[in-house]
Amino acid sequence: MLKRLLLLGLPVAGIPVANAHHAFAADYEAGNEGVIEGTITEVIYKNPHARYYIEVANDDGSTELWDLQTMNLMMLGRVGWTRDTLKVGDKIKAEGILGRDNTKRMSINVVTHEDGRVISPQRGISETNAELNARTAAQGGGESRRFDSLASNVSSGMYELDDTHAYLGFSYNHMGLSNPQLQFAEFDASLNLKSGNMAESTVAITIDAGSVVAAVPELEERLRGAEFLDVANHPEITFVSTGYSETSESTGNLSGDLTIAGITKPATLNVTINAAAMNQMNRREMIGFAAHGTISRSDYDMTDFSDWVDDELALRVQVEFQKSRDAAVQTGR
Repeated sequence: MLKRLLLLGLPVAGIPVANAHHAFAADYEAGNEGVIEGTITEVIYKNPHARYYIEVANDDGSTELWDLQTMNLMMLGRVGWTRDTLKVGDKIKAEGILGRDNTKRMSINVVTHEDGRVISPQRGISETNAELNARTAAQGGGESRRFDSLASNVSSGMYELDDTHAYLGFSYNHMGLSNPQLQFAEFDASLNLKSGNMAESTVAITIDAGSVVAAVPELEERLRGAEFLDVANHPEITFVSTGYSETSESTGNLSGDLTIAGITKPATLNVTINAAAMNQMNRREMIGFAAHGTISRSDYDMTDFSDWVDDELALRVQVEFQKSRDAAVQTGR
């Protein structure tokens, strides 16, 4: 699977980046940065770039219309930037790279919204809507609103793992000197998505414990042994979700039961919805997630080498799901 992933990744690189760079250089003057403030008058949220037109007031009382652009919608979705992040009527301060020849254009680096959010196409929203709503409620601004999840961009139903874009692994601290990165080459997952109410969504993951990949073959064999994963008696690691709570349109906490070497313990993953959209190449709805969390290996009776290796294991996941074909037929998509 790892070789297949690497091979699939190679032809994607290069050409789109070069084209995007060429277009950027033609329209914007690298190194010439500025700051403008105004009110959004129009939003065009579609590829190749999300665009925001804002009206900027000059000192003499006149106004100018500026054209602000971001990256493509898939990249925005990965950091939680959606169609509703900025709306007509919003007052913003925008910082970015200015257009060539004094044109009223800007490539956005950072936006500061009048409600306090600091939004970046690269880093997302530094104050999540959950934090914003909690702060607003504490200040007497009313109750927090229900989140319109980024998942609502696709329909509910069963989704299957796209195993050509699926990564699952863990790391640990070795004597404070390094954090080795290990990975499982073979795993499967299914998602029962309730896009209108993410709290009702469920996910199940099954991992081939013997597919653990490390930089040192001797370590792989040791991990498969009885003192760690005990693959001979417990060939699978499983995670079955028990609940999901949203913290913003694109983030949440996924709780579930994690079973390793025959021992089941509760575990929680911090989840980010990277994007949810129709794949225009294969006409299948897709949704991508990133997740991370920690577990204690001693909870699973894996205590060897405790003098050299920390008890805490850091989990990390990057996965893409696509609507199962049976589900797509049932919903008419």
